[in-house]
This record gives sequence, structure tokens and C-alpha cells, in this order.
Amino acid sequence: MADYSDIHKERLIRNFKELVRIDSVSFKERKMADRIRRELQDLGISVLEDDSAQRTGSDSGNLFAVIPAEGVRPEKTQTLLFMAHMDTVEPGIGKEAVIHEDGKITSRGTTVLGADDLSAVACILEAVREIREESLPHGNIELLFCTAEEAYTTGSSAFDFSLSRADQAFALDCSDVIGSYSTQEPTLLSFTITVHGRAAHAGFEPEKGISAVLAASRAISSLPLGRADDHSTLNIGLIEGGTQTNIVPDKVIVRGEIRSSVHEDALSLYERTAAAFRQEAEALGADCDCAYTVHLTAYHVAEDDPALLHYQKTLDRLSIPRGSKKNFGGSDCNVVRRKGIDGICIANPMHDAHTTKEWTTVLEMVQCTAIVKALMTVDTD
Repeated sequence: MADYSDIHKERLIRNFKELVRIDSVSFKERKMADRIRRELQDLGISVLEDDSAQRTGSDSGNLFAVIPAEGVRPEKTQTLLFMAHMDTVEPGIGKEAVIHEDGKITSRGTTVLGADDLSAVACILEAVREIREESLPHGNIELLFCTAEEAYTTGSSAFDFSLSRADQAFALDCSDVIGSYSTQEPTLLSFTITVHGRAAHAGFEPEKGISAVLAASRAISSLPLGRADDHSTLNIGLIEGGTQTNIVPDKVIVRGEIRSSVHEDALSLYERTAAAFRQEAEALGADCDCAYTVHLTAYHVAEDDPALLHYQKTLDRLSIPRGSKKNFGGSDCNVVRRKGIDGICIANPMHDAHTTKEWTTVLEMVQCTAIVKALMTVDTD
């Protein structure tokens, strides 16, 4: 087993527990941002808060910091970007981390733990602190702590990446065993379809009405909901319509999402969905409005991707087994790769994320910190 004695375990876990206690659900990250800023400033690191809050609706902007290279020959100097998000899903108010005797860390059971993504925040901050304390050689390090990642990467999508000079990026947001990484993330688009019918009294003259509910239900029943094929999913998540039980409903709003590891197939599945609604609406004499937004664009990590090779080499140095996975969720890494930066989404200590059973372990927190610290530092031999 690898020796992690150089990692300040007690401080790491103490800081994680303190971060967990800070409420930071999506779009309410102000207190978390202030805490992270203070910690970095205590290390002598300047922090920029961008103006993205004006566009995202969060009460905080993204935090961006640059740590200049030290003790490294110019030819070995790269710029590495490390990313984590400050927000958590709900229920996330009043969180508390409970440390169990076996090293497992959970919430009290009434909220999420917030390891997604506060374990990543804690590990990055601890790695930076140890590098400063130990005067370890490193290239240029960039840190980006984002708002509203859980809301389709809203925060990072609003960040001005012209501020970054990163050659490689590592987003700590992959839920799996330490040493894992995502080889792909999907295109993710959301859609809203509104069916307009005609209202009428449901008892006296229903034949004069056009039921928007009927048109929508016929369209939905014709679609391949769930796993549409071996690399795409389609979900209808919200349906709103009608005003009273004695009125033929004249309006229904349907909201859903599509994910696919092939971008063009996601768009094609949306067109199929919209066509089904238009067809059924027209058949009943109703109208239909369809709109969609692409939040994430599919990417695949090549075997020779520089960030992947750097990560694999670091895992080998630490004797941590590698493990790749095809991720069907999204992360801020998706945004980074759209900006042309070689990046991968790597495992940080979180399991059963987005549930009140979410958990992590002390050992995984230490391992993740060791990985980040090793990625940041440079072998000067």
C-alpha cells in the first residue's frame, strides 16, 4: 500500500467538515466563495471573482486564481488548471459530516453530504497548501472554483476562458473509485414543448374543445422514452397543463432532456421528438411550439491525450490502479474541452452522489489529495 504520510490528514478532514457545514446549493454559493477566497489569500494567493453572477443569477461569481511557477526550468513549465464546483444539490441546507470509526464519512441522513463537489474543493486546497509549505517545485497552477455546475454547468459556461493559459485541465468531479477518469461525456440538451389546444366546458360541450393533454399524451406514447438506443437517452421530466377538471385543457407544457454520446444523434432525437408533437397536435387541430438548448457537447478522450497521459503517469508513480469509465453525466470538463483545452474529469471522493446516502472515506480523501499534489508538482531530475 502506498505511503501517504506526507499528506496532512487531520487538517484535510477538518477543513472538509467545515466546508460541508457551509450551505452552498446551486446559485447560493456566496458563503462558500468567501471561505475559499479567504483560505487562498491566507496562502498569499490572489483571487479573481468574475462577473458571471450577472449572467447566471448566482449570488457569487466564479473564483479564479493563478499560482506562478517556482523552481522549474522554463522548458519544463506548463500551465495546469484544476477545477471544482462550489455548489451542491438539494437537500443541502444544514449539512453535517459524520466521521465513522471505519473512516467512512456520511451526512446525518437528512441532507446530501456535499462530497459532490466539496471533497474536490478540500483536496485541491490542501494540495496547494502543502506545496507552499514544502516549497515544492511546480509549473504554473490555475484554480477555478465554479458556481452552479449542477445546473448544467451554468457557472463555468459563463467564465471567460481567455483568462486561462492552461495546457491541461483536471476537473475533479467523477464519482467512482480513486484513480478513475471519464473517457467521454455526452451531449446534453433540454427541451420545452408547448401544445396549444382550445378550451371548452368539459360537461356541456367538450366537442368544441381541443385537448392539449390528449395531443401531448399521444406524442409522448410514441417516443422511445428511457434508453432510446445504446448511446442515447430521452426523458420527459415535467408536464404542466390545464386549469380545472371541468375545462378541456387548452395548454400543456412538456419539458425533458436528451443525452447522447454522439452529438448528431442527440439533435436527431430531438427532431424526432418535436416532429411527434407537431404531428399529434396537427391531427387534433392544435398548435405546437418547440425549443431546445444544448448545455453540453459530447467529447471523447483519445488515448494519447496529454492530460490523460499525465494523469496515468501520476497514478503509476503513486501505485494507484487506473480505471476508465464512460460517463453519461456532465461536468465542467465538458466546457473546458469545448474551449480547446486538453482536459479530463477525474475521480474525487464521492459515492451515491445526489442522495442523502452520499458518502466518502478518509482514505480516499487522502489519496485524492496525493494525486492532485503529484499532478501539480514537477520532477526536477
